[in-house]
Amino acid sequence: MKTLIIAEKASSAIRIASSLSESGFKRTKVGSINILKYANGENEYYVLPLSGHIIELDFPDKFNDWNIETLKQMVYEEPVKKLKIKNFDAILNKLVSDVDLVIVATDYDREGELIGVETINLINKKIVVKRARFSALTKQELQQSFSNLHDVDYNLAAAAESREIIDLVWGAILTRFFSIETKRLGKNFISVGRVQSPTLAILADKELEIRNFQPEKYYELSLDVNGFKFSYKGNPLKTVEEVEEIVQNIKNKEAVLERITTKEKIISRPIPFNTTEFLKEANYIGIGVERAMTIAEALYQNGKISYPRTDNTVYPRTLSMRTILENLKNSHLKNEIKKLETESRLIPSRGSVETSDHPPIYPVAPLEKVGGDYFKIYDLILRRFLATIAENAKAEEKEFILKVGNYEFSYTSLVINDKGWMKYYPFHQPREKEPPSFEKGDVINDYKIKKEEKKTTPPPRYSQGSLVEKMESLNLGTKSTRHEIIKKLYDRDFIEGNPIYVKPLGMALVESLKLNKVEIVEPEMTARLEKDMDKIANGEKREEEVLNESRELLLRVVDELISRAGTIGKKFHETLQNEKIVGKCPKCGAPLIMESTKDKRYIKCIGEANDLFFFLPREGKITFTDERCPDCGLPLIKVYYKKRAPEVRCIDPKCKFNRDREELGKCPVDGGTLVLRTNKRGGRFVGCSNYPRCTFTASIPKNGQVFPTGKTCEIDGFPIVKVVFKKGEEEICLNPEHQKSLKKTKKE
Repeated sequence: MKTLIIAEKASSAIRIASSLSESGFKRTKVGSINILKYANGENEYYVLPLSGHIIELDFPDKFNDWNIETLKQMVYEEPVKKLKIKNFDAILNKLVSDVDLVIVATDYDREGELIGVETINLINKKIVVKRARFSALTKQELQQSFSNLHDVDYNLAAAAESREIIDLVWGAILTRFFSIETKRLGKNFISVGRVQSPTLAILADKELEIRNFQPEKYYELSLDVNGFKFSYKGNPLKTVEEVEEIVQNIKNKEAVLERITTKEKIISRPIPFNTTEFLKEANYIGIGVERAMTIAEALYQNGKISYPRTDNTVYPRTLSMRTILENLKNSHLKNEIKKLETESRLIPSRGSVETSDHPPIYPVAPLEKVGGDYFKIYDLILRRFLATIAENAKAEEKEFILKVGNYEFSYTSLVINDKGWMKYYPFHQPREKEPPSFEKGDVINDYKIKKEEKKTTPPPRYSQGSLVEKMESLNLGTKSTRHEIIKKLYDRDFIEGNPIYVKPLGMALVESLKLNKVEIVEPEMTARLEKDMDKIANGEKREEEVLNESRELLLRVVDELISRAGTIGKKFHETLQNEKIVGKCPKCGAPLIMESTKDKRYIKCIGEANDLFFFLPREGKITFTDERCPDCGLPLIKVYYKKRAPEVRCIDPKCKFNRDREELGKCPVDGGTLVLRTNKRGGRFVGCSNYPRCTFTASIPKNGQVFPTGKTCEIDGFPIVKVVFKKGEEEICLNPEHQKSLKKTKKE
């Protein structure tokens, strides 16, 4: 008997062949396709590795020219299916000519099912087709899944195909309309999408909320008792008069410790990782959602973790926690695993979402020593798994109530008595606060009254992690696509940074859509289509029905857009210009705008005289301050970097204000000036001003603010600089061979 196994990628094909073969496999070639071949007894097996989808959808060539007149025709045009690999159908049919059984062994999700169905639909002869379902590319799970084959789920594949068609049609038509309407064609086209645009609208709404936020003053009153801060129970106070009245009523009065309330606090362990929880935590440790998902996919393909695209937050009962731990005993956390086995019942925590397709993400095998983000992601997944089967943490919380006259002041201590899961998962841990050594009834006269004036703060921006969470709550996209949508927003120059700022182009698009009440920015419409695709997968709706409803909806949107042609483009350009304005030109009073290209940023005057132009730093988020440069009078900007303190700069890069901070001393090689520079990746180094004639360079700490000291090293005569960190400062010699800290000072 001969069997063809269809694998989604080359790496998974190798794992399948090596796990199922009795004596290894051989590589062979059929046409231009590499095949893995092995035998078990009298049975022969061929493993066909694909590279994802073998079919791509596109519109017929007659729609290659972009114009508004053809948009309505495109709504009901059937996409053309094109083979990604030339002659793949002929090669496939040659391969199956003497095959008795085809097994689809692609990833078990919508996309994987569609890839399998695309392939078997190219087979010209009648043949038995089965499906292998697995959640980890381990030998045990693969052998089990191939011993328990299922039927192909054509409804699941239809749901994926309907999404592909809907996204193609909506994206192509809306992108064409807005690119034509705004006169941004070619490389500068405006990308608009069914999920992408409402996601961008969420970010733009947050941006406007922050801009329109009006801070309000409030006051907090507290007592400082031997370094312990007792807060007034009536905080916050709205007026300074309220504060002063309380101060006058308690001044010079004794404080009595009226009561102490003690309670045990259970700090619950985290829930298992589904895709959203995983991406949120990856973002928390500094890895963007797109990169985190790419790494997780690679770890899965290499048999290190389970399938990373899942909504499930409940481990299935068939999954043995003890067996998983046994498989991980040679991991870098082997000591922690030994400890966990002795102190935990190994009963896992449970989230609120339970599905039957894939379990939550968990580690399945140790990772060989690798560095960087790959190790960080694997370590995160392993630690999260350990935390979910560890015991809850326990703490003792004490509230101390001081009474002064008729006023109560409170201090709450927190002491962790049993760290439980926190021994294995060091993220998001509560900060301990030691209790004061007071007893009930103690009288305290030695205290200080503290008054603080504060202001309410605007809501925080979305991070990539919190945006994925928001998208999930609004049913925007799927676990498999949300990170890709966010990446598109970055790639299309709509957003930047993390936390996320909306760039002028993004604000202009959303504002032009909202002003004209185009419902593509409303998440409800997209969420409704998502639910319809779920119904296809569940067999509750037919693919044709959902596609027709989607096209009817799109036709209505296109009619609305065409009726507003002209006004949308006008609003777009008005908003885009206004979003770029950062102030007034100090020379002529005309607007100053900030522009950016792929590798440059600059500020320029757009008045008739056009009498100001300066390049700005390439890296970091730039905000404009209300202050003027003390040396030249031009505006000052603040540049925020990812891993170091923000710096204030004059917009003129050659201004003395900047030079005094960047020129660090004389070059010991040719007498030039040593200057602090930034490379294309945002890293810092010291170089000579006479480059390329002088190629001297020196490294500098990647964090902290750097200042010249005017000093030279007693050993070699090289300049000494001061680096100021959050927790202190140090002086460093710039000689690469002698570079060390000469003097450290810690901040109080």
